[in-house]
Amino acid sequence: MKNIIYSILACLPLFLGACDKSTEDISKVTNFASLELHGDKFIKLSVGDTYTEPGYVASEGGEDVTSKVVITGSVNMNISEYYSLKYSIANTDGFSSSSERTVLVVDPNNFASAYLGECEVGIRHYYDSPIIIKDNKNGTFTINDIVGGLQFNGLNAGFDPPYDLHLEADLKLEADNSITLVKIGTWYMTAPVAFLSGKYTPETGIVKLELTYSGSPLHVTLTK
Repeated sequence: MKNIIYSILACLPLFLGACDKSTEDISKVTNFASLELHGDKFIKLSVGDTYTEPGYVASEGGEDVTSKVVITGSVNMNISEYYSLKYSIANTDGFSSSSERTVLVVDPNNFASAYLGECEVGIRHYYDSPIIIKDNKNGTFTINDIVGGLQFNGLNAGFDPPYDLHLEADLKLEADNSITLVKIGTWYMTAPVAFLSGKYTPETGIVKLELTYSGSPLHVTLTK
């Protein structure tokens, strides 16, 4: 339990700059509420599963205040997506404590799904990027970052936003499950990106993309 002691000393100056003999000294101790999540902070489920809240506990000054925890966000088990749940509680003096949990809902039977992205270029290798492929309902699909999180989750993690470090692209899934590029979008970076090939394996749900980034081979793997 963390305690914060803060003191306010008020001194009222006279016209000549002297300090009044009466000095107000107000001290107070505040107890931060401690908040602990049960279960994992990252949970992966499939569309159609049931999400069961693993639970949490909060206390303040030795008192159980779990009932005061507020959860922001929700999980829709019918839609493949990344969902963020924020748990927060304010103590009696208004100081807040919070924690977050991410729920990944994948669609194991479709190309359009949320994925965990992995990318490798040169000696740089990054994992667990939140990548989403959405069905445009016109024979094409949009991927929110064709470079697999290289920038927003790797080289410049934490700068998106305000900088656009996701490189969107429209893809087509061919009858043989190969992937072709329809068009590639624009982003903040100036490094040239070229699409070479792609493959989706329905049995495993794995997507593999081969690209070049500034002329260097870039390997992207998406898993469910």
